[in-house]
Amino acid sequence: MSNPRRPRRQQQRAIDTRQRILDTAGALFVKDSYEGMSVGDLITAARTSKGAFYRHFPGGKIEVATAIMHDTLTMDGLREQRIMLQEVVDIGMILAYRISRENALRAALQLSFHSSAPETYGTPWPDWIAFNTEQLTEARRRGELKAFVDVEEQACQIAGNWAGVVLVSNTLDRHMRNVEARISRMYRNLLTAIAVPDLLPEIDFSAHRGRHLYTEFLEGPADEAEPEPPQGEPSEQPGGE
Repeated sequence: MSNPRRPRRQQQRAIDTRQRILDTAGALFVKDSYEGMSVGDLITAARTSKGAFYRHFPGGKIEVATAIMHDTLTMDGLREQRIMLQEVVDIGMILAYRISRENALRAALQLSFHSSAPETYGTPWPDWIAFNTEQLTEARRRGELKAFVDVEEQACQIAGNWAGVVLVSNTLDRHMRNVEARISRMYRNLLTAIAVPDLLPEIDFSAHRGRHLYTEFLEGPADEAEPEPPQGEPSEQPGGE
């Protein structure tokens, strides 16, 4: 009799293998750059086989870079807020928290500035600017912005300021531990210039806001926790793909 859990186990192993390759690639991209990392280096460091690697990424290194760009630069953790400008701050703080801890996200930022990014594995900046534009347009509709603010120009400036602060902070400090505090100050200064003054005391600029939001997202509602397997059911033996 076939084991109904076997396909699920195989699927999970495949997911784990793919994620391990991406996590390892992120660390190598940060350490050695896109050009300096070879597929052979990645296969060895990820503790996988050549066959398994190409099953997940038949396009090789370019496909890995593309996956890093699409899989890591997400809006995960962002929640609807009463004040739209709070959401503008929140997504930047979430990404600041994550980039201080996730090699893949740091690699995505690094890759996004590569001269051939738009023609090869893509770049997130047009999407983030478009997202910022939607947020700021809604903020204007709600009366949260000063009259002089050019929404499209401001959307581009937010993305540029965020990336610049992260890159300069990493260059000056040689680590990412100060990024959240620096990004928090960036948003406070920015919103002081563009938001109606009465709104500022209601906006949370705390350096740890991104951590709180993203941690809550990862934990999820208690009632969504996966059920425990029935007692007496054999446990899954570890195995790699």
